[in-house]
Amino acid sequence: MSTSHVGGVLPEKRNNLLPKKVLCVEVCSFTFQFLSEPQLQEAISYFSKKTHPSTREYNNGLEHYWQKWFERLPPGLVSTGKRQKVLAALQKAKLIAGSL
Repeated sequence: MSTSHVGGVLPEKRNNLLPKKVLCVEVCSFTFQFLSEPQLQEAISYFSKKTHPSTREYNNGLEHYWQKWFERLPPGLVSTGKRQKVLAALQKAKLIAGSL
């Protein structure tokens, strides 16, 4: 998940020798990748909602790669049946990630 802000996210200074933690959640033939718990929480809150506002927002003439993360989801992933499966998998992943 990335940002839609112009210029992107400033890189954090880090030691590249330290192992990086990435949480992958595979559900409904789609794999979510999370680098932090706030990203996972954002996805849980997004899939908790039954209806979502229109994704058409003014993007100041920017290219397609300035989309928000949820605008690139496969069609049908937010339909009622799959949305519930995705939400259950994300909540389970949050419990597992919290115990690590």
